[in-house]
Amino acid sequence: MASRPKAGFGVPETEVDPQHFIVEISPSGRELVTVTEDYGITGPRFDETENDVVDQVVRCRIDPRRWRQVAAPLRSAFNERLKGRKLAAGRWEAGKNRVHRLLGREMCVLLWAIERCGEEKIPAAINAWTGLRPEERWWLYAMAAHSSGRAGDYDRGWRRAIQFGLTDGATMPDSSRSSLLDRL
Repeated sequence: MASRPKAGFGVPETEVDPQHFIVEISPSGRELVTVTEDYGITGPRFDETENDVVDQVVRCRIDPRRWRQVAAPLRSAFNERLKGRKLAAGRWEAGKNRVHRLLGREMCVLLWAIERCGEEKIPAAINAWTGLRPEERWWLYAMAAHSSGRAGDYDRGWRRAIQFGLTDGATMPDSSRSSLLDRL
């Protein structure tokens, strides 16, 4: 019998307090889903906006309806990557879900793209996000996190560019389109 995937995605159990992201999902499913970057033992870091040293930064707060639309695609993409590295699959559950720092950065790019867009554009954003390579997602995260990476910075700089880039002009997934292999 296969074991059930554990909560969270790819955070090493053997490391002492590694840098990672925390996705906090309320048990009721009615409160905002909060994504926090925890610097772990490598932190704390100086934060210019707070003019203080911080261990954690809240990167995004997203409506639970929007979260439910992206949770399954995120889980599938993350588990595919973890499987490629021969790591255990993960799942989302109520409470705190730990996510590997690189996967968390990729997740933030998708969440930043959909946090304020029209709900009809979310499938296009998912489609555009899955079309990006991990390195491209990391680069987008790095650009946005530097100047507009806090939860309240949704309408500034690179965050706004990510939203437009992944939602406006992105193609909607076409379930009726057959793949190249189907046509052969």
